[in-house]
Amino acid sequence: MSVDLSNYDIYVYRGNTYKLDFCYTDNNNIGIDLSNYEAKMQIRRTPDSPYLLAEVTENYPTGSFGRGLSGDFVSGSGTTGNTGGLVLNYLGVTGDLHVRIDGETTYGIPVGKYNYDLQLNNLSTGIRTTILRGRFEILTVSNVIERSAPVISGEGITGGSE
Repeated sequence: MSVDLSNYDIYVYRGNTYKLDFCYTDNNNIGIDLSNYEAKMQIRRTPDSPYLLAEVTENYPTGSFGRGLSGDFVSGSGTTGNTGGLVLNYLGVTGDLHVRIDGETTYGIPVGKYNYDLQLNNLSTGIRTTILRGRFEILTVSNVIERSAPVISGEGITGGSE
């Protein structure tokens, strides 16, 4: 059974890595070959804002870009995080997409509700198609555990949490 992902809301705990794998199919539920496409995912405060909170490109594994110290940014000028990006025809499967946004990038986005879209650009025709869009919400992590450094004593290791 096919699921329409064209309007898909994403919820991420701030500082967590986000991963999404899905297959982009035609009307017959057959994966579309994405070898002649490029992809980009952008997260904005509002749909019409010229500035980004994050951008994910095909430069995997360094294709997850965030705000850094400069705040919101324009496409192509964000700070890359640890490991992230987009992979088309993921693991050699026609139509499969892999999206990964690293924890450093999600940590740089303030807690709140934003908008995102994922677009494909057909390199032969130049036609851009938005295949995924919706709300991108950064949630507060409620179970953060603060810990003190362990202390080595004669009987072993001790430590505490605050």
